[in-house]
Amino acid sequence: MYDLIIIGGGAASQSAAMYAQGKQLNFLLISEHLGGKVEPASAEGRDYMFGKMLIHYDGPDDEESDEQLIGSSVVHQFERQLKHLRDRVLEDRVLSLRQDGTSFEVETSASGVKQARAVIVATGAKPRRLDLPNVADHLVANLGYNTTHHSDTLRGREIAVIGATDEALLSTAEFAQSATKIYLVVPNLDAAERPELAALATLKNVEVLQGYRVAEVKGEPLGRKLVLERDGTRRSLTVDSIFIDLGYEPATALVKDLVEQTAEGYIRVDRRNATSVPGLFAAGDVTRSEGEQVLTAIGDGARAARSAHFHVLTSLAASAVDAAS
Repeated sequence: MYDLIIIGGGAASQSAAMYAQGKQLNFLLISEHLGGKVEPASAEGRDYMFGKMLIHYDGPDDEESDEQLIGSSVVHQFERQLKHLRDRVLEDRVLSLRQDGTSFEVETSASGVKQARAVIVATGAKPRRLDLPNVADHLVANLGYNTTHHSDTLRGREIAVIGATDEALLSTAEFAQSATKIYLVVPNLDAAERPELAALATLKNVEVLQGYRVAEVKGEPLGRKLVLERDGTRRSLTVDSIFIDLGYEPATALVKDLVEQTAEGYIRVDRRNATSVPGLFAAGDVTRSEGEQVLTAIGDGARAARSAHFHVLTSLAASAVDAAS
C-alpha cells in the first residue's frame, strides 16, 4: 500500500509529488501525461492559452518567453525530475476512486487497483469553449502565466475580451493600461449590473458590448476578425488579439459522489486543502473558480502534500497504538 497517491499531471500534482519525494513518502503519481495546462507553444501556430484566456497575438520570442514564464519553468523542472523517478510516476488513466475503510482504492485503466492511505486529487479544470467550429483545434498551447507579463507586448494593439468572469474583467483593466482599444464583449446580460462593468465603461479606451454573442471568428491566422450578433443585428470587429474567458469546468467526475462540492461544482477544501473525507485532499484548479495561476497551483500542491503527510503519520501512529493494545 502506498502512503500517498496523487491523481493528475499538472502543476499542483507535480508540486505535491516533489514534496512527497522530499519527505521520502512511498507515493505514486498517476496521470495520462505530465504537464497539465503547462505545454510548450506550437512552433507554427500563434494561438495560446493565457491562463484561462484564448489569445492570438504576435508574442515575444522564445528567449523572452523563457525569462517570463517563471511558473511554467518551475513545472518543467519538476517534470524533468519526476521522469527520473520511474517507480513514482504511472502513466495511466484513473477510472475510479473509492474509499475502503481508512484507506483508498484507485482503479486504473491498464494497471489495476492501487491502494493508499491518502489521496490528493489534482485533476484540474478545462476552459469553457466558444460554441464555434474549429476554434478548439487552434488551442495549441496552455501556458498558464499572468497576463500582466505581456502588457508591453499589447501596447498599441486593439483587443477583444469575451466574457464577464472576474479574470476577464481584471484582464480588461490591465490591458487598458497599454492597449489602444479594448472591446469587452459580455454575452450574458445578467452581468450587466456588476459595478466593475460600469467602472470599465468609463475608461476612454474600453467599449463594453453587452448582450452580444460571438457568431464567427474569422481571419488568417485565426483571431483577426470577430463577428458579433445581438437581436439579429451583426457587428464586425477587426482586432490584433482575442481573449476568451467563459469560466472553467472542474474535472470532478472521480469524486462527484464522494466529497462536498461548491455551488459551481468545484471540490470544497479547507485551508489545509482537505476535503470532507478524511485522508482525501485536493489541490489546484479543481478546487476554485478564480485565480487559476501556475504558481498558485504549485503552492496548493505543496500544502496538500504537507497535509497528506501529516494524515499518514497520524494514521500510522494510531494503528501502532491499536496494535499494541
